[in-house]
Amino acid sequence: MKKGIIGGIVLILLGIYLIFSNFLEINWNYFWPVILLIIGFKFEYNYFKYKNNPGVLVPGGILITLGIIFYLSVFLGYDSMRFLWPGFILAPAIGIAQMSIVTKRIKENIFPIVFLSGLSIIFFVEEIIGINIWNYIIGLLFIAIGINILIKRSENDE
Repeated sequence: MKKGIIGGIVLILLGIYLIFSNFLEINWNYFWPVILLIIGFKFEYNYFKYKNNPGVLVPGGILITLGIIFYLSVFLGYDSMRFLWPGFILAPAIGIAQMSIVTKRIKENIFPIVFLSGLSIIFFVEEIIGINIWNYIIGLLFIAIGINILIKRSENDE
């Protein structure tokens, strides 16, 4: 019964918006991220209310994160997306982390959480500072591998 009520209210509000947008200058950009946030919070609410199917926390976390990113881009201007895009990589990490914490299976999911979060942080830093961090990371990796090869070679020569 309540599902029908919420759906009906959403459709009525959307219809009112569409009608009034012809008379008033209402910018759709301020409203559509709310849809992502509402759906994301609905997933979260359903889990915490009924305490079943923790898998719904993954799309909930993803949609809330995306809603926040799009809201920031609306208020900061869509050109800010060049700084915000790493949040798209972070979104699944947040969803997986939420589910892992609730199910107490953080050890099983630590790799995708750390990998996606780490990539996101690297790209955020690159975009904000404007430095190609990958050159440093790959350069340091090559140096470490080279040193390892030289050490093993000297051990084999003895």
